[in-house]
Amino acid sequence: MKRIKRLFCLVLVVLFTFSGSFKVQASDYGSYLESMLEFAEEMYYGDFSDEEVFKASLRGFFQSLDPYSDFYDLEELAAFNRSINGNYAGIGAGLEKDDSAIKIIKIYENSPAEKSGLMEGDFITAVDGESVAGKETGAVASSIRGEVGTTVRITVLRGDKTLEFSIIRGTVTINPVHYRIEEDIAYIRIDSFNSGTSSKFEKAMDEVDRNGITKIILDLRSNPGGIVDEAVEIARRLMPPGIVTTLDYKSELLEDKVYSSSAKHAAYKVAVLADENTASASEILGGALEDSGSGFLIGQQTYGKGVFQNMFAVLTPEACKKYKDLYGVHYVAEFEWLNLEGVYPLEGEIFGAVKLTTGHYLTPKGRSIDGIGLKPLITVANPSYPNGVDLSLIKKLTNNDTLILNNYGEEVYNAERILKAAGYFTATADKQFGSETQEAVKKYQVEAKLPVTGGIDQKTRDWLNNTLLELRSKNDKQYSKALEALSLFRN
Repeated sequence: MKRIKRLFCLVLVVLFTFSGSFKVQASDYGSYLESMLEFAEEMYYGDFSDEEVFKASLRGFFQSLDPYSDFYDLEELAAFNRSINGNYAGIGAGLEKDDSAIKIIKIYENSPAEKSGLMEGDFITAVDGESVAGKETGAVASSIRGEVGTTVRITVLRGDKTLEFSIIRGTVTINPVHYRIEEDIAYIRIDSFNSGTSSKFEKAMDEVDRNGITKIILDLRSNPGGIVDEAVEIARRLMPPGIVTTLDYKSELLEDKVYSSSAKHAAYKVAVLADENTASASEILGGALEDSGSGFLIGQQTYGKGVFQNMFAVLTPEACKKYKDLYGVHYVAEFEWLNLEGVYPLEGEIFGAVKLTTGHYLTPKGRSIDGIGLKPLITVANPSYPNGVDLSLIKKLTNNDTLILNNYGEEVYNAERILKAAGYFTATADKQFGSETQEAVKKYQVEAKLPVTGGIDQKTRDWLNNTLLELRSKNDKQYSKALEALSLFRN
């Protein structure tokens, strides 16, 4: 009974310290909750610890608030921090909840997921044989991550087919910025806004400026967002002086933020590619470019995540009691102790962190797009991925040397992906010019009526580049429409 009483007190802390209305009802519901816990301990066949129930209570409470709020224990918090820094151990796939299913919305380049054959649009049904039905995205992502070199089995639904993939986990380093320059237009794709995204974007812009280019296709499709400050820095680089966004907090403990650009002039015209998975910080960037007149959207209406979250470290129950006894006030978040009492809790007194929706943001013109999204100026259907290949990531072949058996590098990788998208290469693109690559080149040369050498010489390279342009024109109408729209402007 002592254990139940102690656990009961912990759960009460979770349920009744966050809302005034809950505080009023605490005495009414308290005995019921205590009885429920006693019943569980008496009847449940297995064992459970106080800490497990306490963490589950925190998760249940915060996850019930909205799709974005959550609780992380210390291990989960470390994994979260690694992911926003762009490095973690896993397979390299971005997930989101789609109704009650878990959908793969992003396969990162050169990742174990890409090499395995997983595709964007696959729905995960099980991890290591355990169904993911009813689970949150974070829980599924945690089950997929693990130590480098270990294997995870992913079962997916692709159309009406159930497929299983055994994938060896690796160190996934996410490069969120990809770019290329073709004639007088720069194409820049941003996959997410993690730590360092804006600095990588700046390197791309250095190349843009060196080439005297002012027309940019900014691809934010399937970009779920990330760190607001990173998106703001990119907006500042592209738009004229003025407001970028306003963060409007609910609590008076947090000061509203107005981000502004101080650029002297808008040197660029930006076509922003967007889809229904363009969300959060991506919408901040897209909305800023749209409202400032420096950009326009092409594609599909965006997700409509107009709220933002903050992370708050929370103290252990023991630490909360310790500081309450010392100072006579009861706070659970490190933020409160630091800002209201000037108290610095010890490292060992942190129990985890809460990710909490704290406010909503406004575009430069004061628009709130939560639940609405950004409507594109030009609506165009989403791209298709021929044979699972993302054409937007492929660069034109430029090396003047003939590629032959046993060559290795990015040029081989791009050639393999063109051949795969066109249906000639069925293996996984891996930068290695092996026998399968050679056979694919020969098949391509036969159909193109080129000399059949199995090597990629200048003539074969030119044909492959033309094939890439044809594939983009056929499969990515949004990109094609952006090219057409930007052609109306002068550099």
